[in-house]
This record gives sequence, structure tokens and C-alpha cells, in this order.
Amino acid sequence: MKEVVAKPLNKPITSQAGLMGVARSLPQPEGTKYPYELVIVHGLTAYVAGQIPKQNGELAYTGKVGQDLKIEEAIASARICSHQVLAWLNYSAGGLENLDRLLRMTCYVAHDDSFENISEVADGASNYLIDTLGDQGRHVRAVVGVKSLPRNAPVLVEVTASLLAPV
Repeated sequence: MKEVVAKPLNKPITSQAGLMGVARSLPQPEGTKYPYELVIVHGLTAYVAGQIPKQNGELAYTGKVGQDLKIEEAIASARICSHQVLAWLNYSAGGLENLDRLLRMTCYVAHDDSFENISEVADGASNYLIDTLGDQGRHVRAVVGVKSLPRNAPVLVEVTASLLAPV
């Protein structure tokens, strides 16, 4: 499988101009054919549905961590999921310049019984968001190990964010 990794910026971006630069570098967000919304904005809160490691319409990684994927591939998957979260916030929540801060991230990791480092996988998502957004990317989080995820994805990341203005 071809390895595709979302790369963080060299230093955290917290200025409006910096956020606009990040926004310009984001891909078109990956959609779904299933009957749910990918982002709901209610007041000043944006809820981003669980993102799997999709790029160019396909999953970049599939399988269970510990069985089909090494931890490095799982971490890369989590980073891609976080990259998609930012793409959706940019597209549906008034742009990244409308982002006040991330509030909560939940990371689900599909793994076999021998794999115990699910927090390290989630660190890939957390570190990407903090490296890219600076303090605005800091968040509380939950990490959940599961038997399987949609489309045989190894990782799924969902985020709740606070906005500066309603959209």
C-alpha cells in the first residue's frame, strides 16, 4: 500500500494570516455516500463526524493495528484523519480563520488483541492538530480501542470545535 502522510507545519500557526495559509494548503474534504452530515454547526460549536484516513477518494490504510498495520502506519492514519478534520472545518465552519479552538477529540483505533498502545496512535492525531494550530489545536480527548471501524479503517477521529462567529 502506498504510504501517504499529512505533514505538519514547522511551527504552530495561531495568527489569522497563518490560519488562512494552512487553509489554502488543505485538500478538498473527502465526502461520504452515507446518510449523515459530516459537519453540524450549532451556534458557535462545530461537530465534525468521524473521519477515516481517506485521500483521493480511497483509504490510505486499511486493517487492524497489530495484525495488518504497524504502529507507524496507524499513527500516519491518525494524522490523515486529523488533516481531513481540518479540511472539513475549513469547508463547513466558516474557514479556519473562524476557528476559536478545538475542544474535544475522540480517536477510535481498530486493533487486534495483542496491541495495547492505542494512546500512541491517538498521539499522532493530537500532535498533528497541535503542531498545525498551536494552542488553538489543544484539546481534551478520549481514545477507544474497537474491534472494527467502517470500511475496515484502522483509525477514526472525530472533533468538536468552538467557532468565533456563527456560520
